This record gives sequence, structure tokens and C-alpha cells, in this order.
Amino acid sequence: MQQFVSARSPFQRSMGKIASLSLVGLLFCVAGCGAGPDSAATPTVQAGPQTYFAPFVTGTNNDGGILNGSGIYALDDAAGKISQSTFNIAPPQQGPQVINAGNLSAAKRGLLDISITANYIPGTTPGSGFVAVAPNSSKQGFAIELAGQSGGLVQLPGQPVAPLVAAVQCLNLTDDQPYQFITIPGALNTSGAPQGGTWSPTTETAYGSVDISFKGSAVTFKNINQYMLPSTGGTKLASASMIPSGVCGPTVYGNTITVPGELVIKNPGGAAGQSVPPQATFGIGSTGLLVEDNGVVLTGSNAGQYQNVLGAGTGAVGLPKPSSALDTNALVSAQYLGFIYGGGTFAQSTLKGWSSHLASFGFSSVPSTCGAVTSGTNTSTSLIYGSDFNQGDPSTSTDGFGNCDLAIDLGNQDSNGLFTNAKVWLPASYAANPTGASNMFSAVAIAGQLKGKFALFLLGVDSTQPWAIYLLQSN
Repeated sequence: MQQFVSARSPFQRSMGKIASLSLVGLLFCVAGCGAGPDSAATPTVQAGPQTYFAPFVTGTNNDGGILNGSGIYALDDAAGKISQSTFNIAPPQQGPQVINAGNLSAAKRGLLDISITANYIPGTTPGSGFVAVAPNSSKQGFAIELAGQSGGLVQLPGQPVAPLVAAVQCLNLTDDQPYQFITIPGALNTSGAPQGGTWSPTTETAYGSVDISFKGSAVTFKNINQYMLPSTGGTKLASASMIPSGVCGPTVYGNTITVPGELVIKNPGGAAGQSVPPQATFGIGSTGLLVEDNGVVLTGSNAGQYQNVLGAGTGAVGLPKPSSALDTNALVSAQYLGFIYGGGTFAQSTLKGWSSHLASFGFSSVPSTCGAVTSGTNTSTSLIYGSDFNQGDPSTSTDGFGNCDLAIDLGNQDSNGLFTNAKVWLPASYAANPTGASNMFSAVAIAGQLKGKFALFLLGVDSTQPWAIYLLQSN
């Protein structure tokens, strides 16, 4: 397979200079997590726990209560443990609070099964702190980790998928590293008024590119290009007159980048009545995976505002731009595990219809019974077939592959790793299709390689809601 950067790329030169560092002590003592392994390690089961930074995704909740803000996940593959911490349950919370804890177990093709054994919610009386409630044992969760626990994807029971990055260190990217990104969509806003956690595909960023460099703790974002979906006009959005400076350093999430760097919110959960301007937070892992939480504000006087450095919605997920065109045939011939996320809709102060499902794409040999094949969508040479699992349970599959009734057509590669004319065929049989009928929608996708394996991220919208698909090449 073709590598996503050349031997002399800024990112590879940076990683050749940097030794692995341990994460922030405060974070570990709260989340119960130790230092991650060196990024060069590749075993399926890692030697120790790793703490991940995760951006906010619309639909994230705790016992039915909607949460706001980025979070922390700690995964210990060797001990088979996982925890989720947040800063945004209820004022006057101070510091991160573990809200879910449970077990991890290895499944087929590198998938990790998650079962939650303890769920913590705020007590109902003053001073009662957090109390444990019985978790919903009927729902499953899943995670997929990159080699060396450098990043991945996680979906806890009853929550949406969230991209993960181990922000172990500030990089030494003295040369500009080109990145491509897509927005992490919020719900489709049908109310008209600006609302936090929503996304408008006709007015806001869907995808784009940026050059990132580091000089000490200072982080520079250059040549930011932001575009709406081609299906809504593909308009290039006007660049901000001045991009606030970014600062990389130890935070509660690891060594993350904050923009603007001049403002440091020491307790992201805040206190009662607190109203602060939004601040974007970035994590970049040792493989180059980038995630952004744009600090979207859900409530209070600043509701609906966010720090739009890259993505709209609630943030962005990005990949280093390949130094040359990808081999599309190799890209569509690979096998993937990932998630399909539907952002739902927001109207009259109510979030409705969001969904998140584990999915498998690509087959060692495409089944003759594949619904996407027999429906006549197989005329393109850039198709990837797949879908969710029966009852959302991968244990029902004998080979680790899911259903085969959904198709992604990447179309032509516009530039290295960028596909702006992608299409998705969503079948009536897909569990989260609210229309009850098969439909096709346009999308944009970015692709690259992380630690020698493909990553493919896609964003589109149909008549009902935004859709995001996140795929990582599987074992």
C-alpha cells in the first residue's frame, strides 16, 4: 500500500525526533490511568492503560441527561477495563468525574466489546455528590484502537461514537504539515435560531484543509480553507480575518492545543452562572490523527457559539494529507470496522432521531447476496460495501463482518486523499433510516494512512439529517 506521507514529510521528521512522554499526573489519578506505551508498539493487546481526549458529539448523555463538552476515556487493554470522565455534569463540579466504568474484551478483527458495570450520576440532594445507578445491561458498547493505542473510535452503550486521540506530547512540527478534515456534525437545525450542538450544511463548514506547525509551545494554523458540501453549492467560506494563536501544553486532557491560547479555562465544567467564550481544543496523536472540540456552548448567554478554527458542528476529525494520490483500488479493497453516526434533528429545544451503529465495510469476497450489489449500485470502480450488524450485535456474525446492504461510492479523487463527489446508498433495511425507504445522498470523504493502515472519514446529509461514517482498516 502507498504510504500517506513521503520519507521526508514534516510529520515523519517530527515523530523521528520525539520520545514518548507520559500523560498528565492529574488526569491519571482521577481517571485511574497510567502512561501509554511507545507509539511504535503494535500488539493487539497493549501493555498498559491509555488515556484519550475525545471531542463532544451531539447526543452524548449520562443516564438520559445530555452532556456538554469534551471528555476523557481511559482504556486498559491488558486489565480489560474502561472508564469515561466528563467535566460537564452539573455545577459546581470541580475536576473530571468518572461517569461510566466497565469491562473491555477482545472480539473478532481487533474489535473491543464494552460492558458498563457502574454508572454515576449527580445525587438529588445537596452535598450527596455522585451516586451509582444500575447501568443498562441490554445495550452494548464497542471500541476500535489504532496501533500503539495512539487513537481510535469508541461508542459506549446508549451514546454516539466519538473519535479518540492520545495527546501524549506536543509535536515538533517546525515545517508546515498539511491536514485535511471534516466537520463532526451536530443535529440538523430546523428551528432557525442558532443552537449549540447543531450544524447547518447550507451555511457552515463541512470539510477543508489547513497547514499546522509548532514552534515550542506556539502552534500556527496557516492556509485554512473551509468549504460547504458540494451538494449544497460547495462554497468556499471566507477565512477569518485573524486566527487566534494556539498553545500546546499540559492540560486535563493531556498535551493538547487550545485556541485562543491566551484563555485557559482550568475547570471546563465551570461554576453556576459562569459564562465564558468558547475555546477550541485539539489533540494530535503520534500517528497524525487530529481531533478538534470547538468548544460549542449549549446553554447560557453564549449558547450556539463556538470557536470555529476548523470544523463547524461540534468539531472536526482530520488526517495528514497524503503526499501523492492514494491508490483508490487499494483503498476500496481493504476491510474496515467503524461507525455510522446520524446527527438527528433539533427543533423546539428538542434533539430527536440521532443514532450511532457499529459497522463493517469491505469484504474479503463480496457476498452474492449483498443487497447493495444486487440493487444495481455496483457500476462504479470506487465502491465499498458494508453496513451495521444484525440487532447491532457483532457476535451474531460468524466471520466478524456485518450486513452488506449499504454502499459508499467515493467517486473521483479530486486531490491527494480528498473525494468531494462521494455518494452513499442508504437502504430501507438500515436500522436507523427514519424514512423507511432506500435513498441516496451526496457526501465528501477524506482518506489517508495511520501507522500503515487506511482511515476513511465521510460526511453527508440527506433530507432528514447529517450522516458521518468513520472507518479504520481492520485486522
